[in-house]
Amino acid sequence: MKAENRYEPGDVISVPFSGVLRHYGVVTFAGRILSNNGYRGGVISQTVAEFSDGRPVRYHGQAGDTSPYLAHDRAHRHLGKDYTLTGANCIDYTRHARGQRATPWQVGRAVLMALGDMRKNRY
Repeated sequence: MKAENRYEPGDVISVPFSGVLRHYGVVTFAGRILSNNGYRGGVISQTVAEFSDGRPVRYHGQAGDTSPYLAHDRAHRHLGKDYTLTGANCIDYTRHARGQRATPWQVGRAVLMALGDMRKNRY
């Protein structure tokens, strides 16, 4: 675990919530955390203290093969966008910032959502 002031741009961190679940965010060059927060209505910027809200922070490392600049840019492009549990949540958001491909679960979920939308529009 890194000390709060030692996080670098592109680092991914998380905090526990609701028992076993975790909330993820991306560290920016300003030292703030960008995360897609369902309770706050979408992608927001917070200090580490606001993000953790007294909970222990877990460090998950740098943005994979993605440069910190690119991870920062990708994360910032979504600032203010809406949260959805099934299509735009904190895990989807950090994976996108890191330049990681969608998981099979995410692809399957997107296909089911698209089929559901198509069905709704038929009637």
